[in-house]
Amino acid sequence: MSQGKIHGTSMETVQVYIVRHGETEENRRKIIQGQLDTPLNLEGEKQADLVARALKDVPFNTCYSSDLRRAASTAERILVHHPKVKLQREIALRERYMGDLQGRVWGDFQGLITDKGDRKEREIREPESPEAVMKRAMTWWNETVVGTNASFILVVSHGAWIRLLVQGLLGDKAIRAVHGITVGRCLNTGVSVIEIPRVVKGRGNLLQFGNVMHLSGPSAGAGAGCGCG
Repeated sequence: MSQGKIHGTSMETVQVYIVRHGETEENRRKIIQGQLDTPLNLEGEKQADLVARALKDVPFNTCYSSDLRRAASTAERILVHHPKVKLQREIALRERYMGDLQGRVWGDFQGLITDKGDRKEREIREPESPEAVMKRAMTWWNETVVGTNASFILVVSHGAWIRLLVQGLLGDKAIRAVHGITVGRCLNTGVSVIEIPRVVKGRGNLLQFGNVMHLSGPSAGAGAGCGCG
């Protein structure tokens, strides 16, 4: 399947393809990554190559990715088919910071709370709030994507970041979901597509969210257990 042929565009619109990175060993082991700089595992590299093939015919003008390795490596594999497009790494596209939860298996919070549910006396690094991540993502979008001269933009980021960006745009009525599309968990290399008008006051459309049709077999469900990474 060539995802680039699903939706056409015109001189009056911009299409933004937002891709979650491929699988990491931490995804597989359900370890909270947050902003840990983890690499793709072999399955993640395969997933990245599959999504790269699915997007090879999309005439990207610009590419942005989180500066964390798992996202940047995924972007680099996609750009093999787009050698003239420069990868721009952005700190603002990083995953949600998870504080002292980073590096822990989901549900294993021993040592962070007492038996009574009180916080330990030592200083605990708090996770970034969903509201803060949404604000960070929306600020980046408004400063970088809105008003762009590009027609096709590739963005490679992380599960929570992507979901919160899309929810924020929907909440602000900057975009609307079409064809009954719902926003939920975004699996590894899931592709979301947003089409926005070049006229700043216009409303855009969420054309797809977390599409993993390019994956087959075990890759289709890989990374599903860890939504923050």
